[in-house]
Amino acid sequence: MLSRPLHEYPMRTLNRPAPCIELRRADDDIVYLTCGLPYEPGLPSLIDYLARAAAMRPTTTFLAERDAAKQWRRLTYAAAARDTAAVATWLIRNGFGPESAPVMILSENSIEHALLMLGAMRAGAAVVPVSPTYSFGHDLGRLGYALELTRPALVYAADSVRYAPALEYVKARAPGTVTIAGNEFSELLQTADAAALAARRAQIVDATIAKILLTSGSTGRPKGVINTHGNIAASIQMVRLVSEPFDAERVNTIVDWLPWHHAFGGNAQFNGVLSLAGTLYIDTGRPVPGLFDATIENLREISPTSFGCVPAAFGMLAAALEKDADLRQKFFKNMRALGYGGALLPQPIWERMQRVAVLEIGEQLPFGTGWGMTETTATGVAVYWTTVRTGLLGLPQPGVALKLVPSGDRMELRIKGPHIMSGYYRADALNAAAFDEEGYFRTGDAVRWIDLAQPLAGLEFAGRIAEDFKLLSGTWVQASIVRRDLVEALQPFVGDAVICAPDHAWLGALVWLALPDDARLRSDLAQKLAAFNQARQGSADTIARLLILKDPPCAEAGEITDKRSINQRLVINRRANEVALLYADRIDPRIIEPAVVELRAQR
Repeated sequence: MLSRPLHEYPMRTLNRPAPCIELRRADDDIVYLTCGLPYEPGLPSLIDYLARAAAMRPTTTFLAERDAAKQWRRLTYAAAARDTAAVATWLIRNGFGPESAPVMILSENSIEHALLMLGAMRAGAAVVPVSPTYSFGHDLGRLGYALELTRPALVYAADSVRYAPALEYVKARAPGTVTIAGNEFSELLQTADAAALAARRAQIVDATIAKILLTSGSTGRPKGVINTHGNIAASIQMVRLVSEPFDAERVNTIVDWLPWHHAFGGNAQFNGVLSLAGTLYIDTGRPVPGLFDATIENLREISPTSFGCVPAAFGMLAAALEKDADLRQKFFKNMRALGYGGALLPQPIWERMQRVAVLEIGEQLPFGTGWGMTETTATGVAVYWTTVRTGLLGLPQPGVALKLVPSGDRMELRIKGPHIMSGYYRADALNAAAFDEEGYFRTGDAVRWIDLAQPLAGLEFAGRIAEDFKLLSGTWVQASIVRRDLVEALQPFVGDAVICAPDHAWLGALVWLALPDDARLRSDLAQKLAAFNQARQGSADTIARLLILKDPPCAEAGEITDKRSINQRLVINRRANEVALLYADRIDPRIIEPAVVELRAQR
């Protein structure tokens, strides 16, 4: 317990620039917003950051992962430069390059995954990292779709046994495609040809495709987002310009599980570590019961300098830190700052993390966030100053221009900059609709000002426009905002929720619990739901019933992404029976209603 209120404890100050913007309002109420800090290009490609890191810190660990004996297997920067040179040479000799078909990677994060990814970039070939969930289950249709869309010439999987069905599927579906399993990877490490690598480097320009990342498919089939070498370099530099200056005496160290086939893990976390010649410990844990124990033990052993993750991790982490003094000491020993992304962090969890920080080190920590999409390579909008609340998206980073288009009581967010994708891979029709007449990418997200009179306070998330739907009355529901507020209001009992449903008279919600289900929890949930509704108005903003889901979201079916975000539309479609129970006249035992009778009259 703290001896005084949380807000009375100091916040650590980092050497970051103050927020600075330039704002212009057009006659049609459109707002154009740019960062007031100058954009200065950094190195031209991620492979140049690798070369710099190898020269600067050749013996420093770049990547580490647990081996079969649970010991850390390490890859230094010197070894990474050597091995990626060999991989690139093998690829060049086998016809891979800027004009060739891509290289597809099916596997989880690993040292070999990184070597192939960086080796492909050094060869000028596009790499397509694919979610491992595409390779498992009875239906490999999602893998078939990825093959059809990207048409790779080489497919790699780390485990020849675990991925055997997927590799056989590739051979049958795409005859002639080269397949390589983990036990064959050493064949790519035999030799490096410096002259061939130098000649190929001269052919790699800003527009050369480095990656093709598949979107989550929350609004339809996954799209192939083109990340060029220029996109990736720009996204790195935008973050560096609003971060602390490089400190040669400190090796930035993270423990991270976020998948490299997503922009957050693959472009923000992985590229960020490489750009600073830091160390990334590959975490096999996940923020779900049973798997998070591995993350906890890694954090206890490594003592990272920063920790950034999806919001789902912080509730579990706060609970562990609150009860484990040894873990608390190890976690905060070298910690400089915290960060979250991928979704919105409930304010109560933010406060719990700050309380344990104060308990251990006597001060609160900067807890940043940012906004980005696969199409923006990494971020583009960020909170890089000190704040004491969650829900912010921030302000544009250097080099970024925002166009805020009025949309009811919100503004649609559109964005432009050197980090924005050139387009979707092999999808001209989608590209025509993705950008407006001024070349701004249409994000589909809505924002509001935190304080209209003080734009420097930043923007807050105001919903995913594509997730909005109408009730039977014709009233629009901002589903992503209702979901965010509901999950926050039901802490610490609920881990996530899905708001239901279009064409009904009132809203219900499917919820996954964060704590064991019992009568006391249900009573507490009914009380919290009543309080949630009393603070809001109308059928489009209140929840009449909750239904507790027993089965976790299914990754193989696409209900949840590898970074733990929920595909709302798909969950509603797949769980039509549970949605029907929400609206049935006969109340199922799993249903929870508000603890006040008056609210039931809304139905």
